[in-house]
Amino acid sequence: MVLLGKRGTASSSFCLLSAFRKEASLRLQYSLLVMSMHFFKVNFRQKLFKMFLEDCKTHFDTECLYELLGVKKDCDGKELKKGYYRQSMRWHPDKSNLGEEEKQTYTTKFQLLNKAYQILSDDERRKIYDETGSVDDEELNEDVLKAWRKIFKKVTKEDIDNFMKTYQGSREQKDELIMHYNKCKGDISKIQEYAIGYESIEDLKAAVDSLIEDGEIEKTKKYETSTTEKKMIAYKRKAEKEASEAENLTNSDADLMALIRGRQKEREEKNDSFLDALAAKYAPSSSKKAKRQ
Repeated sequence: MVLLGKRGTASSSFCLLSAFRKEASLRLQYSLLVMSMHFFKVNFRQKLFKMFLEDCKTHFDTECLYELLGVKKDCDGKELKKGYYRQSMRWHPDKSNLGEEEKQTYTTKFQLLNKAYQILSDDERRKIYDETGSVDDEELNEDVLKAWRKIFKKVTKEDIDNFMKTYQGSREQKDELIMHYNKCKGDISKIQEYAIGYESIEDLKAAVDSLIEDGEIEKTKKYETSTTEKKMIAYKRKAEKEASEAENLTNSDADLMALIRGRQKEREEKNDSFLDALAAKYAPSSSKKAKRQ
């Protein structure tokens, strides 16, 4: 028996029911599509974050963001900011006498530090990271310029030089050397990748020897094997070779370098900020534009 409305017919009721079913089916398909897209998006962000941690491991030999910035897990905002500033000065890509390959390495490390600070400086993201070891990668690719301006309103090359002057020979530098020494188990070839403010491998060794003599660290087997006369000579030759390559690159590309510096100066004068030039050269979004030109 088919129940009809006052104006309905069996045929119209059936059509209406079919329409309802079709709409319900479409709504279900849409919901499933939205859910699958959301899952894909979350999964993709998690993969991006995993890739970020892998890059940290490759370039800094750690996946811990706190170690990356050289701070303790329970550090406050001020200490976090100080650690970020110190590390970003260490890996500043605009340092002089950097070869092409070395400059690219500095740029990559500079961007990784920026990303780590974005995570830990945000209370909510930091909480999630502390609890899960992961975090949503959304909006973490912020322009380096914007990220710096949120923390340091104006940073110049003179600021970098002044920072190094106050840092070299300080207690802070010694404490960090002790940390790197223990982390690398005394392997000076690895320590030199992290230690800041030493002009040469010989200066670094002298600083370590002083700490050993003062009883602040113990001499390890790796330290002895990595500081033999033969290896120290090899370290020195490698450093001299890299310096020579950087100088040759500068001399052969003198016109190009002059053009780059000229444009950089124009940007600095126009925007009253060294960071505008830095971002134009090293921020991911800007580098892509440069390649198209």
